[in-house]
Amino acid sequence: MLTIVVVFQATSAPTDAGQTAAPPAGTAEAGTAAAGNGAAGVIRTTGVAGAAPVPADPANVDPSAATGAVPDLTNHDADGHPAASIAAGALPAGADFVASGAGTWHVVPGTTPTVGTGEQRRTYTIEVEDGVQTPEQDQVFAAAVDATLADPRSWIGGGNFSLTRIDSGDPDFRISLTSQQTVRAPDQCGWEVPLEASCFNGWAGRVLINDARWVRGAMSFNGDITAYRSYAVNHEVGHALGMRHQPCPANGAPAPVMMQQSWSTSDDDLSILDPQTIPHDGNVCVANPYPYPNAVAQTEQPASSAAAG
Repeated sequence: MLTIVVVFQATSAPTDAGQTAAPPAGTAEAGTAAAGNGAAGVIRTTGVAGAAPVPADPANVDPSAATGAVPDLTNHDADGHPAASIAAGALPAGADFVASGAGTWHVVPGTTPTVGTGEQRRTYTIEVEDGVQTPEQDQVFAAAVDATLADPRSWIGGGNFSLTRIDSGDPDFRISLTSQQTVRAPDQCGWEVPLEASCFNGWAGRVLINDARWVRGAMSFNGDITAYRSYAVNHEVGHALGMRHQPCPANGAPAPVMMQQSWSTSDDDLSILDPQTIPHDGNVCVANPYPYPNAVAQTEQPASSAAAG
């Protein structure tokens, strides 16, 4: 039986932001996500009111920076499911991506200095599913993740967490670029809600970033792939840090980063999938990739140290 762990839930299936897939054999199904690295279960992208901060200044969000997005009309995965009524949940049209990888991951070489001053210290690796992309592309992915997490608008901005990238030993969580079909596997994120999603799999300690979304983004971000990628990292790492899904706090406000923005920034849309968490209140937020958008962004990010070879 599926349990909704902060992420997806709905009429008969979990929703993008608080759903759990069936646990791998030999694991117990968790009912809630625990704070910190011990969170169990699969937490998919998009909220419950609670732990994550709610951004408050719409002036810091610039919708005009986007270039536009149109849905991929060849995709009919959601046909016949309530999710089909959520137009914003469609995968945008765009560049090709590798649909299926090998189902195994390799660590991308590289480390970073510790960022943030919080007493809750977490380590992470950056990994890519085998067969998805080239080593050069691996480094581009790693640089984007590192830059996002080192930004003071990210989780370090709250003063509670400090983060360090490692490439050996056992990390607290593994940020893993993963192919569309591997993400959908029942022991990874699952496919109970037929909309492209990323997730945090607490059983494996793995943040799965869906490569289909990494390449094409989300309708809510209107073509701003860079902002969407920062959102995807911040949202799923937020789950790894114990954060839960959130609804839109007020019409026109920046969306909380723990809102399921991959699917929509409208509470009414997300309430279709998760009525227990998201109210049907008419609030529609503006897409926002960071938990602390009012913090001052750094002009230079700490450089990662890529190991030779």
